[in-house]
Amino acid sequence: MEEIIVIRTSDPDGSVFRSILEALQGKDVQILHAADLELSSLTLGDIEIFPEQRRVMKVGVEICLNYGEFSILYCMARRPGHVFSREQPYNAAWGEDYELGTNTVDNTIWRLRNKLEPDPKHPTYIKTVFRVGYKIEK
Repeated sequence: MEEIIVIRTSDPDGSVFRSILEALQGKDVQILHAADLELSSLTLGDIEIFPEQRRVMKVGVEICLNYGEFSILYCMARRPGHVFSREQPYNAAWGEDYELGTNTVDNTIWRLRNKLEPDPKHPTYIKTVFRVGYKIEK
């Protein structure tokens, strides 16, 4: 089992940090310094997705997405070019089985296109793959 330990302390001389390292000696440890971590994001043209903050920016302007919209966009944006069936983004967003005949994914894609695409009727990012589902193009 993998464990993550977060330690936040004022340690001007490094003595606390050295004590912790001594206690963990011989263990498989990876140390990450928060100051060294960069904010990770995904970019699709003029759209930036910040997964850790669940934020989406388009040309520097924040686009408000609901839970399902963000989840489906993020699911698909992680694998540009991959064709997703309707079941895959639905399961990623809501963690439950997709019921055939439901149009939840189609409606969510429609809303995403209206919020993100320059021309929602002729999308450049979120493409329909006839009789299969959807894909994201960079």
